[in-house]
Formats: sequence, C-alpha cells, structure tokens
Amino acid sequence: MKKFNVTGTCIPEKHYMVDISKKINSIINLIEEGEYFIINRPRQYGKTTTLYLLDKKLRNMDKYLSIKISFESIDTESYKEVKLFLRSVMKQIKNYFRFSGNENMYDYIEKVNDKIDTMDAFSDFVTDMVEYTNKRIVLIIDEVDKSSNNQLFLDFLGMLRNKYLLKNQGEDYSFHSLILAGVHDVKSLKAKIRPEDEKKYNSPWNIAVNFEVDLSFKAIEIETMLKQYAEERRIAMDYSKLSDKLYYYTSGYPFLVSRLCQIVDEKLLKPDEKSWTVQHIDESVKYILKETNTLFDDLGKNLENNVKLYEEVYSIVIDGEIRVYNNLNPIINLGTIYGIFKEYDNKVMIHNRIYEQLIYNYMISKTEAKVKMGSYNFRDKFINNDNELDFNKILLKFQQFIKEQYSDIDESN
Repeated sequence: MKKFNVTGTCIPEKHYMVDISKKINSIINLIEEGEYFIINRPRQYGKTTTLYLLDKKLRNMDKYLSIKISFESIDTESYKEVKLFLRSVMKQIKNYFRFSGNENMYDYIEKVNDKIDTMDAFSDFVTDMVEYTNKRIVLIIDEVDKSSNNQLFLDFLGMLRNKYLLKNQGEDYSFHSLILAGVHDVKSLKAKIRPEDEKKYNSPWNIAVNFEVDLSFKAIEIETMLKQYAEERRIAMDYSKLSDKLYYYTSGYPFLVSRLCQIVDEKLLKPDEKSWTVQHIDESVKYILKETNTLFDDLGKNLENNVKLYEEVYSIVIDGEIRVYNNLNPIINLGTIYGIFKEYDNKVMIHNRIYEQLIYNYMISKTEAKVKMGSYNFRDKFINNDNELDFNKILLKFQQFIKEQYSDIDESN
C-alpha cells in the first residue's frame, strides 16, 4: 500500500503524489527547443522528484538520451584536482547507464573512461558521444550549488558554455539541452578563488533561459493526490474543500502539503474513521507547528545565519511593516530563494501561513528569552516627548498582544 512521503524522491509506485505531468510537459517543451536552463527552488520543493520523473519520461522518448547525475555525490577530495573531479563525474555517468539498463552506453563509457582527465578531454568526449549515439543528449545535474564555490566548477561551466555557443554556430556537437538544479541560481553565486580575499562572479551563464514553470501545487493539483489516497484506502472526502484548505495553509509548498496529509493519515485518523474533514487539516497544522523537521531546521538556520534577513523578516512578521517587493533587493531575493518570501500584489509576503505562524512563535520566543517582563518600564514606553500618551505605540503593542495570545490556529477559517 502506498504512503505519503516527505523524505527523498517520491516514487509513483510507492507514494501518493500530486499529478505534475503538466509541469513535466512544460519542461519537455524547453528541452525540445534545445534550451539550457536552471531550476533553482527552495529546499524540499520537489526539485529532485521533478528531475526523476523528467528523466523517466525522456528515457521513454526514442530521440533522446538522458543522463542524470548529482554534484552531491562528488566528495571534497575530488575538487583538488581536475582529473579527480572528472573521474567522479564520469563514474556517475557510467553508473547511470549501468542501472538504467543501457548496456551499449555503459560499455562505451567503460572504454573511454580512463582517458578523460582534462576539461578538453571531457569536451571531446561529449562531442564523440553525440556522434556515437546520433541522439539528442540531455544532461541533468542536480545539487549544482554544492560545487559553486570551486574553481573547477567554474571551469566546467565555462567549457559547457563554450560548446553550446560553438554548437549553435555549427562548429561543434554538444548536449542538446542542459539542466542545472539547486537552491541557488548559479548565475548569481559568488565563488572564492585564490588569493583567498579575491572574489568574482561565476563564469557567465547567460546562455540559460528563464525557468518559469511553477513547481508549487495548486489546489486543483492537490486534489489528484487526495483522489489516489481516497480510492485506495476507501476514504470519503470532499476533494475540493480539503485541497482548498491544504492550499490555504501551505500556498502549495510541496513538503508542507505532503506532510499535512501524512500527519492526518498516520497520526490523527482513528482506525474506525472512514472520512477526512476540514477539522483534520486544522489539527494537522497544530501538529506540524509543534514538531521539528528538516524543512523547519533549514528555515531556522537560514534566519540565524543571515542577520539582515532575520531583521527583515522580523519587521514584517512582528512589527507588521509593509515592504514593496523588488527581487533586485539582495535581502528580498535571498528570502525568496530560501522560500521565506513571495510576491503578492507587489508586496513582500511570508510564503505561507504555516511559515508565518512558525516564524512568529520562534521570534516571540527569542524575545521573551532575552527580556524579562519585570524589566519593562511600561509607562515610559508609551509616553512621547511631550509627556502625552503615544496612541500609535499603544495600538502596535495591543496588536502584538492579540497575535501572541490568539495566533495559534484553533478554529476553522
């Protein structure tokens, strides 16, 4: 029997999943056009699952030869020398064909593997492979920002970029399409190079087109997962109402959608219950706000490690300040990259209601830990320079009090 999954890649045969076939088809359209692009989305936003399903579909299309690797598998030692770096890349390519059942390509890689010890040699290998297969080769690289602060990675990108330009000019063969995936956009990451105090931007990757496929789940898409579950478990539910409620709390953040469903199924639903209700979703939100998970850990680390981002989030969540959304602002851009911010009506908003509640509780808790209530001089806090009551400060403090006392979601909306 399938289950809801929030760890690792979601497998259709094993897990209840949102139908993202339309998203996959949109990515296929970019590949058909021979585009190079970067999928940069926050942690646990469905990138790896999307790449898995994309690779699976490409393997069933005769005109394509797909290769999927991950830079997460390259160890630190491999970045000390180009030969070691390329050996690690080639090993992944060889293993890909081995476990995908493509014996011809596995044997081909085995024969040339030991000769690939320079970037030029890898470039020639790509050219020869395209000629050998006579197919459109698509290279998919996951977790690219694991390597982004290394000069070898810049050299690797530069070589691929040069081949792309030469291919378009009819002077070389190269990958038909190239997909880089990670949290950050490698076009804007800075890399440390020798000497240690010198920095430069990554080699230009302006050959990449904008990736505009929305990987979040719409309410109507969430319904497809609920239907899978209900039909298999023979559970009654109002798909539309429940999916709307899940979207209301999560704004379609893939991990949060699946985790709330998992909590209802595994923690809240009693053995004799045969239906899901809106109250189940409300209870699952209370449950998730009290737990520790990898996504919330990342959220906390990102806030703690970026003082300016923390202050910006504090001003929005605690002080109720309004910010105009401008992605050129480095702090707003960083918050968006980490999945904390989103744009709504040209304003900066916290991505989803669960994050908003979680961040509020976390920041209030930190404030209470630093300041004992007895140390407040309440009179001086609400008196202005003219020794008169400052009603603006009073109202703001009342707003904070109301949020603190009634912020937990304890009733249906």
